[in-house]
Amino acid sequence: MRNSILKMLAVALSAAMITACGGDTPVEETTVLSETTTVSEMAEKDTHTLMVERSLVSMGNSCRVKAKLEQMKSGEETTVAYIGGSITQGMNAGSEGCYAKLSYNYLAENYGTGDNVKYVNAGIAGTPSVLGNLRLERDVLSHDPDIVFIEFAVNDAQDLIHKESYESMVKTILSQENEPAVILLFTILENGYTCQEHMSAIGERYSLPMISVGDALTPEFNEGRMVWDDYSDDGSHPHTEGHKLVTEFIVNYFEKLAADETVPDSFEMPKIFLNGWSYENASLAEAGNIADLDGIELIETGGFSSESGTSAAFFNNGWKYTGEGGAMKLKITANAVFIVYKQANSDEMGSLEVYRDGNKAYTINANDPDGWNNPCAVQVIKRSTLPEMEIELKMADGSEGKQFEILAIGFSQNEPFTF
Repeated sequence: MRNSILKMLAVALSAAMITACGGDTPVEETTVLSETTTVSEMAEKDTHTLMVERSLVSMGNSCRVKAKLEQMKSGEETTVAYIGGSITQGMNAGSEGCYAKLSYNYLAENYGTGDNVKYVNAGIAGTPSVLGNLRLERDVLSHDPDIVFIEFAVNDAQDLIHKESYESMVKTILSQENEPAVILLFTILENGYTCQEHMSAIGERYSLPMISVGDALTPEFNEGRMVWDDYSDDGSHPHTEGHKLVTEFIVNYFEKLAADETVPDSFEMPKIFLNGWSYENASLAEAGNIADLDGIELIETGGFSSESGTSAAFFNNGWKYTGEGGAMKLKITANAVFIVYKQANSDEMGSLEVYRDGNKAYTINANDPDGWNNPCAVQVIKRSTLPEMEIELKMADGSEGKQFEILAIGFSQNEPFTF
């Protein structure tokens, strides 16, 4: 295919030069090869352009994005936020070289009027949208964001809880009073894994702008113009040049938007969900804020203490098991309850049992071969109603002398949906 592109380009260039040199009609603009530009280089530029264009899955209804860009240009304070996993956090490129910071820089430089464009990076390595949705208020919405990028395509599984969490996150952001814009970014692993299919279906339901790294790069890999090492040093994370590529895909969207005269004047929220809104407006209870949250009451901490804090990334305000004492007891009014805990590949980590109204509902084993002291969220209760429940959290038999860290307790309070 590459040779055919080169041949076609060579023929086109030859025809252009013949017309320019031999015709009687003056030529206003002529494209010729310089001494340092080869036909091959021209072809590479064309294939690169095609790659960038493929990255744009959909412009969606970009009226909210356009309004926020106008807000930036007017000098009003505007916050651009990013939520996702390690790719968003900047692994392999650093905080200044990641796609989030680079695309923010583009917006600040091209639409800002000084220091009026603010930056929030809420990427946390190893976290899927289940945990992302639980920490959405703490890490993103508390900053009153105006544009929010969501990137969880390689961190999520393809089961219903991830689909509902992702859609609940989208719905929660779009429902904020300041009418934020949402842009979806789909990344991909070296083995081809991505959740783009079900995430893009959600994006279509909400008519959101969508950008795909996989759509852009896969044809380049398949046709031999690029190899994975051109994008990443491992199986998932872009390196510095890879992050620049992702940024280029994002900039392409904004450039297309600037030239688009067909952007709608309004945005309408879908009246029916695609997968579910069970976890919309979820809350995250930590030791520092649990007393201020509606729907949850800490009765006693038992053998768990918040005095020394917890030690997982971005979660240092939870409860550690002290090695002695009874169950932590709570009252929660919720349709779903999550335990966020520290996961580690260590025999020193124990198991936690969750009881609802005196009946064992779930057991969590913090010792996991894939653990690396990372935060992990697991749903321990799901109800179709909104009851008040008495919850007990206690170490399982045989784990009394082991470690367990409850980083946070997540819950949602949504009545069954009717249409």
